[in-house]
Amino acid sequence: MSKDVSVALTLAPPPLATERGDRPVRLATSTRGALWFVARNGLLPWAMLIVAAICAGVLAMHGAPWRADLLWIVDWVPIGHLAIAPVVAGSAAIDAARLSVGTRHLEDSRWWRSPGAAVVLAYSAGISAVYALAIVVAVVVDLPPAFDPRVLLAVAVQLLMLAFLATVGTAVGRLVNPVLGGIIGALVALLAIYLTSARTEHIALLYAGSSLLSRVGRSYDVTYLGAQAVLLTALVLGGLMWRPGVWGRWRRSAEHAALVLAIALVAIAGTTGPSSRLTYTGSPPDLCSDVEGVRVCLYPEHARVQDEVNGHLRGMFVAARDAGYGALVPPEVREVPVSGVSDWRGALLTIDEPLSGAPVDVRGLIQELVEPLHCEQLGRPEPPSDRYTNDVSNVMGTWMELVDPALTVDWGWTYQPLEPAEVSRIVTELRTCTHSF
Repeated sequence: MSKDVSVALTLAPPPLATERGDRPVRLATSTRGALWFVARNGLLPWAMLIVAAICAGVLAMHGAPWRADLLWIVDWVPIGHLAIAPVVAGSAAIDAARLSVGTRHLEDSRWWRSPGAAVVLAYSAGISAVYALAIVVAVVVDLPPAFDPRVLLAVAVQLLMLAFLATVGTAVGRLVNPVLGGIIGALVALLAIYLTSARTEHIALLYAGSSLLSRVGRSYDVTYLGAQAVLLTALVLGGLMWRPGVWGRWRRSAEHAALVLAIALVAIAGTTGPSSRLTYTGSPPDLCSDVEGVRVCLYPEHARVQDEVNGHLRGMFVAARDAGYGALVPPEVREVPVSGVSDWRGALLTIDEPLSGAPVDVRGLIQELVEPLHCEQLGRPEPPSDRYTNDVSNVMGTWMELVDPALTVDWGWTYQPLEPAEVSRIVTELRTCTHSF
């Protein structure tokens, strides 16, 4: 290092500095200066571009079924975390190792003024901005009918996850050279995703939903998300306080103890706390319409498929009544969450594949209207009786023949067409849960 550069680094108090030829490159002490330095001299712009491409690809998957479902949007984007994690951690590791060359002495200053803190801050701000923008764009594509304020906490937790990944990469970059740091940082991030991003019996640090199923009828558990936020914040701060090679004083011991404490809290949370980050609101669907005298209610998030669903239901109801099988037609039909958890005790339907642009499955509609999924007897561990199975298949097959005989071709179920009186008796038993299950 030249004499001029040595003097510049000695006099300059900023958290980051490097050299370009014989000219010192210094970072201003301000937060804005730290962001600009890393953005100009590091891999942050490329990482932001890659993350933007990943988010765009994830949002375009499966025909974008998340449209208008606010919670589902927030839980859909994390599908890309498996690809985002190594990009963020690997790039942060490279920049932490490369941009802090010649500034190791600055690690002995306050931890929030260290070179590593500048990298974490820049990556947290830059990557989070791209990530949040992707969510905003998804929301604007098809505005949700309602706003759940708990979504803000869910998004904040996901942004903290990105900050944690940047912290992991920076910690690796403090230990090794840029090339090795990028590789190890990416691998450590992938390991963290593999170990802590799946749903468990209790709180999982990096679990963010990553769901392919609609979130209608549900909200977020504040306790679960709050615990994640506290743990992630503790790990980020602990990771910034941990600076290898800086030892010997009580203050440093306390800073390293903070990281150990944060890791211990994560381990404890993995054995306590709620098992689900979602709760069921119990709110019934309120997008209702009259279909041949039957009240059909869907969730407003699924308004775009209402006409198609109602059209098929209308055909099913008309066919049944015209043939004298009016008992098949329920007085009311409600959509329930795809998990089936609902307080509704009547004819129900779920909407899944049509949200991706697939046609409505008439067989599936008939099956959902016939099967009494609200009956507690079906929740028993032992399978239903043969009589129940035969009666359900016979009623379904009879209704399919009335709507379109082609529906029974390649159906795969055996059935016997029933007379109206027999259908009426079976349907009444099923809907009142008095059948021999």
